[in-house]
Amino acid sequence: MKTQMRFQKILMLVTLVVSALSIVYALIFCTPIVDMSQLTHAVNAYKGIASPINGNYTYDLCQSINWVLLILGIVFIVLVAVLYLTACNKRRNYYISNYVSIIATAAFAAVLGVLIIVLTLICHMSFINDVWWSTYWQMAQDSPIIKYSDDATVWFIGYVIGVIVFANAAALIYNLIWKVKLMKGEKALLQAGMVKEVA
Repeated sequence: MKTQMRFQKILMLVTLVVSALSIVYALIFCTPIVDMSQLTHAVNAYKGIASPINGNYTYDLCQSINWVLLILGIVFIVLVAVLYLTACNKRRNYYISNYVSIIATAAFAAVLGVLIIVLTLICHMSFINDVWWSTYWQMAQDSPIIKYSDDATVWFIGYVIGVIVFANAAALIYNLIWKVKLMKGEKALLQAGMVKEVA
């Protein structure tokens, strides 16, 4: 039981960090398109051509998804706070409140992990396919428009964070199963009149 207790304390701390990471990612999510609006306006003004790079759609799409990710990240960190309020990090024997909070957090984290990957992919594909980069680079040759990068690093960070969040959900379930098995084993030992602790 001591090994499992150490694991659950570390896991709850890791879950707190992962939930914070999901919020941080939401805050940096729009980094690749943060200047997209300005870029679009600047290029639109170039020789009076209307939306020559088609950046508004990608900007609006990513902004909307950004808000969704931020709200989901806040919900995640609130659920982790509930884990601490119900003492899931240090309780030797779990009660109904512990089961409910852990299962709810794990289920939410699993869904969030998938959503982070899917929503990031949607924006990434729009960033690549919907913005007319060839037009932008051609115009950038002879126009003092905003210099912009099509670097995709932040999208790949999103994929990694999505996998981490999903793995964290799996770890929460693993810990719960481990805990239940040890609690049953310890109960059986107590009923048999033995005081030896289950490892």
